[in-house]
Amino acid sequence: MERIVLITGATGELGPVVAQVMAETGARLALSGRRQESLDELVGALALPEERLLLKAADLTDSGQVAALVQAIESRWGGVDILLNCAGGWMGGKPLAEVSDEDWERAMNINLVSAFKINRAVLSHMAEQGWGRIVNVGSRAAEAPGVRQVGYNVSKAGVVALTRSIAAEYRRRGVAANVILPSVIDTPPNRASMPDADYSRWVKPRDIAEMMRFLCSEAGGSVNGAVIAMYGQM
Repeated sequence: MERIVLITGATGELGPVVAQVMAETGARLALSGRRQESLDELVGALALPEERLLLKAADLTDSGQVAALVQAIESRWGGVDILLNCAGGWMGGKPLAEVSDEDWERAMNINLVSAFKINRAVLSHMAEQGWGRIVNVGSRAAEAPGVRQVGYNVSKAGVVALTRSIAAEYRRRGVAANVILPSVIDTPPNRASMPDADYSRWVKPRDIAEMMRFLCSEAGGSVNGAVIAMYGQM
């Protein structure tokens, strides 16, 4: 595969694993996160030649930075073939009656607004070339809302609706869009926050990355608009 893959949230807990799996396909990788220093740390782990790697920090809630990110990819390689959107984060801790406007807006921005802006930015190129793959990362909370996390629940449900809207609008233009809903992902921070949990029941980052790889393949193009539950054994 010599596709051009944009991975957002590349410096999070899931992003580096997704980058490694996609690197194994021979793709050229554009990696984005909020901090350039964290992106630079990925270079050694991936061990990719310079011609296959582009690193650019961007705040995906900022339309100007999103445009600059996509423009950098277009200038170097022509455009984004595959978007793997791993950006986002958990927000919660308060009952709904105590959630402030700022709490709500922050949850919407980090999960839904960022997803909208980066998805929007890559679609024109995909549609023009008649081929594209988009995989957004949602959460089990989109379908089974948790308590004291209303902003997170709603923002992740919005990511599902966004993805299915793209699938419906662009299905005749060669673009397939799907969303993965993980439950608890087996990461060091999650283990630290839940030390008594049975980690063997959690979904593994590599499993999510392998699902993304399939969805980005030619065979995966027949899957469009799917909401894929990856709950482990929870």
